Amino acid sequence: MSTAIPPVPSTSRVARITRVRARRHPLATLAVLAVLALSGCGIRLETPPPVEPSPDAVEQVRGRTVADALALEAAADGALAVTTDQAVAPLLAQVADVSTRHAAALGGKYESGIVDADSGPSPTPSPTTATTTAQDVLALLGTTTATARTDASTSDDGPLARVVGSVAVARGDLALRLAIALGEDSPAPGVPDELVVPAEVPPVVGGPLARAHDEAGFALEVVAARGAKDARPTVLAQARAQRTRAEQWAGAAGISGTPDETRLAQYALPADLDEPAALAALVRGVHAGIGQAAAAALAQVPAGAREPYLDELRVAVERARAAGAPVQAFPGLPEQTDPTPAATPDPAATS
Repeated sequence: MSTAIPPVPSTSRVARITRVRARRHPLATLAVLAVLALSGCGIRLETPPPVEPSPDAVEQVRGRTVADALALEAAADGALAVTTDQAVAPLLAQVADVSTRHAAALGGKYESGIVDADSGPSPTPSPTTATTTAQDVLALLGTTTATARTDASTSDDGPLARVVGSVAVARGDLALRLAIALGEDSPAPGVPDELVVPAEVPPVVGGPLARAHDEAGFALEVVAARGAKDARPTVLAQARAQRTRAEQWAGAAGISGTPDETRLAQYALPADLDEPAALAALVRGVHAGIGQAAAAALAQVPAGAREPYLDELRVAVERARAAGAPVQAFPGLPEQTDPTPAATPDPAATS
């Protein structure tokens, strides 16, 4: 009689459990993948991290002008902290204020918002004992004026060229004022001795300049008649130069003596011209008008053809300064407010 050998329950149970787990594992994996797909999970290991976009030519001009403005602001603040000269300190404060406004008007420093995960925190700069002087600010005004002028002349973006051109002229004016206070020569591009009128310009460009110069000539004739007798010959010569300039622009625009002529027989005058201060204000006003026409032209003419208009704006600002005009952050741009204190008139010139 044989005895039956019973099965080993532990072995068969392990086998059954193993087989069940083996069957369920791939199904569970597929279910997880399906859920991830349906839920739109963005796990894409092959996608590279975002990178900083490359700035185009317009952004390079904007960014460079902002960077120079911020550098001027920092330098002027540093020099102001150690300056005791009461004639220099207000000008350094104006350099800082004007530069702050330049940076803000141009959008400030560009921040993409992209964070580099591989980079650690920015190192803390070590303290420096170097002192920034007013002479350092003057030198920086010289280089940044030249840079802004070049960018305004060569940029393919007309509206940007208008703003950057105004910035360049403002810096040049500040450089001259600071140089005078320091008893030094200005390192910025100087005021041109002679203005060049192109042989041919669009009427929309030449017409406003012709009228602005003609109005300046008219105003200076009034100033010569009502102002100091000893200054009359000089002021009359300036009036004739303005009338000549007006005719040159009208001729270049092809509107001289035509129905499209922009010049008038006479122009409106303030009522209180018996006051010397009113005459000076009249001179400042007409030169501001020339500056606005020149700045408008910067946005209308192509790159490479803007030098005459930058010169027009610079000369207009210089002649307004000689008549007591204050520092302007944006000369030629009437849409920009300019709450700066009035300057003392230059006794050496009246227009």
